[in-house]
Amino acid sequence: MNLELRSIISPGDLANERLTLRALIDLDLGDYLVAQTGYVDESPTTALNHSVWFPFKFVQKGDLVVIYTKTGSNSERVLDKGNKAHFFYLDLRQPIWGDANKAALVLDAPSWASKPLNDLVKK
Repeated sequence: MNLELRSIISPGDLANERLTLRALIDLDLGDYLVAQTGYVDESPTTALNHSVWFPFKFVQKGDLVVIYTKTGSNSERVLDKGNKAHFFYLDLRQPIWGDANKAALVLDAPSWASKPLNDLVKK
């Protein structure tokens, strides 16, 4: 996995709660989806709760990716050592990382398919 889950900062504190990741290689964030999932018996469950499917955006090796639970506007800033931090927001009104039965999940999904409901309903 080239997008490393790093930490959950300030769980339960909506103003500061965030999930942090780091790019281990140069990559396109649009190939990745991050979700909160259930966690039972030391394994993620199939239940996906809150998720972020990143927009297509090039990030460099060493860049941080930060997902805040609160409302905000996506942005980025240059860090002291020259890498960037890329900020994303779930736009939620309640913190989500205070439950030990939840886990963070990152999916590398460069290939996908989609169809609208009307195209899938059999007539």
